[in-house]
Amino acid sequence: MNAAHISRRTVLLGAAAASAAAIVPTAPISAPALFTGLDLGSAPDLMGFAVGTPGEYDWISVAAKSAEEAWSRWCDHRGYAGCERIFNPEFVTRVAQWDGKHPDTICPADWLRAGLGHCCERCGYETHCESGARIVAGEVVCEECITFADRVAIDPEDAVEELANRIADEGEEDVRDDLIAKGEWPLVEGVWSRAVADAAEDAVA
Repeated sequence: MNAAHISRRTVLLGAAAASAAAIVPTAPISAPALFTGLDLGSAPDLMGFAVGTPGEYDWISVAAKSAEEAWSRWCDHRGYAGCERIFNPEFVTRVAQWDGKHPDTICPADWLRAGLGHCCERCGYETHCESGARIVAGEVVCEECITFADRVAIDPEDAVEELANRIADEGEEDVRDDLIAKGEWPLVEGVWSRAVADAAEDAVA
């Protein structure tokens, strides 16, 4: 990777690799072969876990009666044997929000809601809330893929403030033309007049 390709995303992901928030699953999210015929109705005591290598992106969602059992299922998935199967609690994260859910039903947004990471569903890069990822209309979106229209949906008040700042810095006409060019104008048109008024008020102040 040359210097031109080193971005803020690269720095964030490098720093995140050592933290629990950086837990990101592989694709597919769960391993269907591990849970063929799994009936949560007949095993209501099954708990939710995320299992994988710390700092790596090989995590899967697992339903099991204990952390040790979840670990064993992951070892089966990875094809580990012998000493490689010695239980290591650092590889297992308890996820109470997943209790009672079949692993195949755990969606990308469920990983973020649990405080874990996932791949952005727009660009495929690993991301998590600490690096600006958000859930937009049920979709995991990294900070760099979030559009202004997304920000309007996530936090309208913050979006109006951001838009007012842009108008003050770039000018009303240029900002409007940019939003139209990006196809975002219909989604922000409703807050446009407020943003223009706020920008004008700030200019007077």
